[in-house]
Amino acid sequence: MSSLHCKVPMAAIDTSGLQGVVRRGRLASALVVGITLAGCATTDQRVAPAVVSTCAERLSGTSAEISLTATAENGRKVPLTIFVPEQAGTYPLIGFSHGAFASPTRYRAMLASLAAAGYIVIAPMHIDSEEFGLPERPAPADTWRTRNLDMALALDPTAEITGALAERGMKIDPERLASVGHSYGAIMAQLPGGAMATEPDGSQVNRANSAVDAVVGWSPPGQVPGMISAEGWGTLAKPTLTITGTADILPGFIDDWRAHKASHDYAPQGNRALWVGEGIDHYFGGMFGREKPATASSQALFRRALAVSLNFIDRHVNRADVCALGDASAGESYQED
Repeated sequence: MSSLHCKVPMAAIDTSGLQGVVRRGRLASALVVGITLAGCATTDQRVAPAVVSTCAERLSGTSAEISLTATAENGRKVPLTIFVPEQAGTYPLIGFSHGAFASPTRYRAMLASLAAAGYIVIAPMHIDSEEFGLPERPAPADTWRTRNLDMALALDPTAEITGALAERGMKIDPERLASVGHSYGAIMAQLPGGAMATEPDGSQVNRANSAVDAVVGWSPPGQVPGMISAEGWGTLAKPTLTITGTADILPGFIDDWRAHKASHDYAPQGNRALWVGEGIDHYFGGMFGREKPATASSQALFRRALAVSLNFIDRHVNRADVCALGDASAGESYQED
C-alpha cells in the first residue's frame, strides 16, 4: 500500500518565523508546525518521525570531569574544572564563572548536567575561592581583574587547554559559544555579552566577545554602586537569560529579590528572557554554590530552570537538536521578548 510521507532534514527547516516570544514548550510545537510538505514523495516505506529529546532527558545523561591547571598571562596559574560529554566529539563551549568565594565543583549539579546535554564546560577557579589556597583574601581590584581574565580564558581557551581536550577525543566548536555565571560570576558572564561595568580605577572597559552567542546569568546582582548601573546593561548585545527567585535575597546586600531583575529590565528589548522561581533563594535551596540537602520543590525548580537555560542556549547557538521544554512547572514564571 502506497502512502505519502515527508522527510525534511532539520537543518532545512526555516525557523526564522520563530523569532519573538518563546514560552514554555512552544518551541517544540512551533518546529513541528514549521515543517512544510516540501520534499514529500510517494513511497511504500514508512518513515519514522524525527525524535526530539526533551531538555530533561538531555540533562539526565552522564559526563566526565577534567582537572587542569592552565597557564595564563605572565605565567599565572588558573585551576580549571572542565566538564565534558561522555562521548568523544565536537561540542559547543560554555564558559562558566562561579559566585564569590565558591568553586566550580560546587556547581557540579549544574555543570555536569550541561556537559551531559552536549556541551564542553570550562570553569576556572577564581582567586577569591575559599578553595584557591591564598593565605589572605585578595584585594577586590585583583579579584575583579583576574576574574575577567579567567573568563576570557574560558571563552577563548589556549592550545594548552584544547590539547588536553584533544587527548580525550574532544574538540570545541568555535562557532557555538555561551557565557554563563552565578551571582558575582553572572556579571563576569554578562560582560562578554556586551554589558559595561565600572572598573576599580573608575574607567570602563569594553569586554564584549563577538563570538559569544548567548548569556545566562543565575542571580546576577542588581545595580552595585561603583561596579555596574542600569546603563551598564543597556549595552547587552547578545540574547541574555536572567534566572532568579522570589526568596533570592542576601541580607545587607540584596534585600529585595527584584533587584536581580535589573540585568533583564534594563537590557535592550528583543534579546531578553527572565525566569523566576517561587520561593527560590540564591542557591536554589543548596543545589549549588553553598551546597546542602535541598527540598523537593527546590530540586524540581532547579531542574526546570536548568532545562530552560539549556533550551535557551541550544536555540541561540543554533544547535540542530534544540531540546523540547514540555509543559510549564508549578512555581515558575517565564517571559521572553
